[in-house]
Amino acid sequence: MLTEVIDREREIGQLRELAADPPALVILRGRRRIGKTYLLRVALTGDRVIHFQAEEQPRTLQLEAFAKECSRLIPGAPPLSFAAWADAFRFIGDQAAQAGPLSIALDEFQYLASSDPALVSTIQRFWDQWDSDRTPVMLVLSGSALSFMQGLLTGSRPTFGRSVYRPVLLPLTYRDCAAFAPHGASSDTLVERFAVLGGTPQYQRWAGSRSLARILSETVLPPDAPLHSEPENLIRLEEGIRGPGPYFGVLQAIAEGYTSTSTIAGRLEVKQQLATQHLSRLQQLGYVARVEPLEPGHKGAVRGHWKTIDPYFRFWFRYVLVNRSRLARGRIDEVAAEIREDLPSFTGPVFEDICRDWVGRYSALGDGALEVGSWWSRRSDVEVDVVTLQKKGYGLLGSCKWWRRRVGVAELDDLYRARAALGPNAAQARLVLFARGGFTRELAERAALENVTLVGLTELFDPSSTKGA
Repeated sequence: MLTEVIDREREIGQLRELAADPPALVILRGRRRIGKTYLLRVALTGDRVIHFQAEEQPRTLQLEAFAKECSRLIPGAPPLSFAAWADAFRFIGDQAAQAGPLSIALDEFQYLASSDPALVSTIQRFWDQWDSDRTPVMLVLSGSALSFMQGLLTGSRPTFGRSVYRPVLLPLTYRDCAAFAPHGASSDTLVERFAVLGGTPQYQRWAGSRSLARILSETVLPPDAPLHSEPENLIRLEEGIRGPGPYFGVLQAIAEGYTSTSTIAGRLEVKQQLATQHLSRLQQLGYVARVEPLEPGHKGAVRGHWKTIDPYFRFWFRYVLVNRSRLARGRIDEVAAEIREDLPSFTGPVFEDICRDWVGRYSALGDGALEVGSWWSRRSDVEVDVVTLQKKGYGLLGSCKWWRRRVGVAELDDLYRARAALGPNAAQARLVLFARGGFTRELAERAALENVTLVGLTELFDPSSTKGA
């Protein structure tokens, strides 16, 4: 079952259309493990396709490997040899002109560019010629160095700015990830699994259909498990990260609940300027994001806080890194038991993310929303987990409770108080309560009378609740 291409139908279709009508230049971006390579191999197939997986090695070895791949295009001929990338692209152009359309995918392109500073300008020159002559070449430059790949589209590289397709491959949604879980898994299990693994297809695939207990004991916690060192390894591979220790410290501080720049700096006992530099770099690489309360007319930058984008990174820095010594001594069951005890508090913020995603992506409640986010204030303890911002103020205010017990009228009254605190812009906002454990009868009766929406776990995963379904 090709679960790795769940929710990638649009990208697959677009790539196949371009391959059928070249020339075409594609810039594909996305974090490591997000499924770029698999996407390209599914979308681009046939004898006239070259998939080249670049390695971090000298240019000479890269050219040797690429020449070997290109030799497949002319079976029976002597092996090819390229002295420079210009020779390789000249061969590609000639092959396409003489023998028909040709698709070339250069995966992890940043490795090729870093070993040959002239490569980008070389590609620009050949692409201009192919585009002008209508040479039937489809060229895909794919990379996980997000800031580098973004640079290909802006600044001093206008040729890449004219690429015909420039997708950013994002993590799978919580609903998409449900396809990897055991058949018949409960909604509780699906949320907890997503809280641990997130939307990275490779992580979901490594976990397979295991139960959450087995994911911890077999896929995450043992030192030789596939996910045990994953965040550490990925950060060490990033361009510009020479000493990963300070970045690990920042990510661990965020996982512990230190979310402002000042509190992160205090936790690490470093100057705020240094913490800002590390946060900025992690933001460029796609590991953290600055989140601000949604307000009409302006953003609450002063009240913004930092969050880890990938749920598994948050999980790893909260539970795995700090327990590595114990895990190395074989205390896996002991650590797993502690994680399971703490899992409800860990899962709560992810449940809020899921509820926001449901409103913005799947539910008619998000219709007309310019943005979906949350709201909080430093002047009071009022927080609203889910808010939608419309042209004339707030459209929805929602509260999310990852509790086993039923949510009652007290939580609804809290939401009314939050609406009052937000002032006139929220006066007409619809109130929504999201709950893991369901709702009391008294709350259900009041909700029906007061036009309050109640959303349980089942509805979050129910395709029939999707707008337009």
